[in-house]
Amino acid sequence: MPHPSAVYHLDLSGRIPPGQLIYVEDHPGGLADIYVHPFHVRAPLLWDLNWVTAHQVGYGLWCQNWTEPGRMQEPPEGLGVAASSWEFVPAGELPRDCHVFPIEEDGSCVWLVRSGYCTTEFLDEMNRKLDRIAGDGLWLQDWSEGLERARDGEPAMLAPLPASQACV
Repeated sequence: MPHPSAVYHLDLSGRIPPGQLIYVEDHPGGLADIYVHPFHVRAPLLWDLNWVTAHQVGYGLWCQNWTEPGRMQEPPEGLGVAASSWEFVPAGELPRDCHVFPIEEDGSCVWLVRSGYCTTEFLDEMNRKLDRIAGDGLWLQDWSEGLERARDGEPAMLAPLPASQACV
């Protein structure tokens, strides 16, 4: 069985429907493929997103709440389960060679995105997708499992700091 993961891909095969910049294929077992428009995102941002997301999903800090195929294509229902969003920050506000930095606390995750690495249109569409994914509880934040795995001697990657303790 594949390891749980959510992977970002530049869409070079035409999976994204016309008029959209992002297409998410969600699969049972904690798996998702996120296809992004190649003219709206720079590759270094995708590399960093994949690294951070592999940590979050691989360590169980975010887990899938599977329901049915095609659920990602439905509009947000406004359930307010969690809040997640992307926000641009000036390049000088992030460490060198860091293109995305998530700041999490219970019930929210704000992704600080280095300005110039995706378009405003892409950021806006990603925020609408996150309203569906996190806001409607299709993927859930669960720090308890990730912390337990770290205590059991798995590789020492830290759980995210609460926003009040983060220093950017």
